[in-house]
Amino acid sequence: MGKYDEKITDESIWITATPSPMAQTLPFYVMEAGHFHGEKGYCVERQSHDSFLLLYTFTGQGRVKTGNAELPLGEGYGIVLDCRQYHRYATEGDRWEFGWIHFKGNAAESLWQLLYSGGSHGIAVNDRVLFREKLTCILQGASENDLEGIVGISLKIHELYHILVRSDLEGEQRNQKAEYSEYIRQAVSFMETNYGENITMEDILKDIPVSKYHFIRLFSRAMGVTPYSYLTVYRINKSKELLRTTSLAVSEIAAMCGFLDTSNFIAQFKKRTEQKPLQYRKDFSDCSLL
Repeated sequence: MGKYDEKITDESIWITATPSPMAQTLPFYVMEAGHFHGEKGYCVERQSHDSFLLLYTFTGQGRVKTGNAELPLGEGYGIVLDCRQYHRYATEGDRWEFGWIHFKGNAAESLWQLLYSGGSHGIAVNDRVLFREKLTCILQGASENDLEGIVGISLKIHELYHILVRSDLEGEQRNQKAEYSEYIRQAVSFMETNYGENITMEDILKDIPVSKYHFIRLFSRAMGVTPYSYLTVYRINKSKELLRTTSLAVSEIAAMCGFLDTSNFIAQFKKRTEQKPLQYRKDFSDCSLL
């Protein structure tokens, strides 16, 4: 349930879409969308709504409340809301021109969590022209249900997410000390050089003057995974090379790639590839004979 005070001008555009069964199998699909010119007093408030909502301000300013966060959404800023929780958005001042998309899809939640792992916030879009172009294309094709159209819409929503993520990371880097990016590169280089050794976070941070927990947060934000996960995946990728190109025993490969014991190596390999190492070697060998 929600409260609505739809004070929008006649030039506003509101598009509804009924996704086909095929569209609902894609990473993203549109439920409804619009380009609104909100007047003073425009407001939407809901306890919940089964979708995600992208808002982008063209001109003027809005104010958004989601969860415990309340923030302005000025010109050139975008945000994605998880509408399954309480949310409110309204014109702040006399006018607010904005584009919006209610969407769902099997990738909608995972990318939202990636973007807002540190909490909801408005994002200053770096390439406003490109963002507006993609958003306009979605508005123009939102009600199409042919195969090319729905795949194209899904791709464009993904591209909007990509622009938001890139803009957010670049904004963080500008606000942080410049050396933080160098610290992450330094840590990655250390792990990739010493992956075969029994290295710890203390080893990685030996020459990096940042606390352990602060560095893990910085690394996870920039790389999308923790340092431990990055190192584990790097080791597994190296083990794949050895499984494909040598006849070494699994225990030897485990030791060479920095795993403390064979059982841990097998468990980590299966967790990330859904195969045991010997099955991976067999499948690769069988394919090479074709």
